[in-house]
Amino acid sequence: MGVARFLEDIVQHRLALLDTMVFIYLLEEHPVYASLAATVLEAIETEQLTGVTSTLTLTELLMAPAQVDDAQAMQDYELYLTHFPNLIVYPLDVEAAREAARVRAMTGLPTPDAIQLATATVAGADVIITNDKRWQGKVGDLHILLLDDYVER
Repeated sequence: MGVARFLEDIVQHRLALLDTMVFIYLLEEHPVYASLAATVLEAIETEQLTGVTSTLTLTELLMAPAQVDDAQAMQDYELYLTHFPNLIVYPLDVEAAREAARVRAMTGLPTPDAIQLATATVAGADVIITNDKRWQGKVGDLHILLLDDYVER
C-alpha cells in the first residue's frame, strides 16, 4: 500500500492512539517501519491529526537508555515525547486503570496492551496505530491501522 496510502488513511481520523512501537521504529530508524512512523508523527505535528499515547509509552521508551544508565538519553526521550506538538500523553489515572482491568479481563491481553487499549477508549481515540496483530478484534468500535499492512513488498 505504501506511505501515501497510509497518510490518506490516518488523516481521515480525528484522534489516534499511537502504540509505543511507532516511536521506537522512528527513534531506532527501523529499516521497514521508520518511514511510516515518521509519516504519522509528521501528520500529528502539522495538525492533520491529533495523537494520544499512554504514560506507559514513556516508560517503555525510557527502558533502553535506563538499562545502560544513559541519563541524557532518558531526558531527551522524555522531552521528545512530552513536548511533541499535538500529542497528548495520557496518564494512567483511576478511570484508565479501571478500563484497563476491564480490557484485560475481556481479552486476556497482557496488562501493558490493556493499558494502551484502555487509553484509546478513555481518551476518545477513533483509531489505533500499531503493529500488534493481537489487538485486532479486541477493541470494540475502534479502528486499527497496522503498519505492516502499509509496507511495500
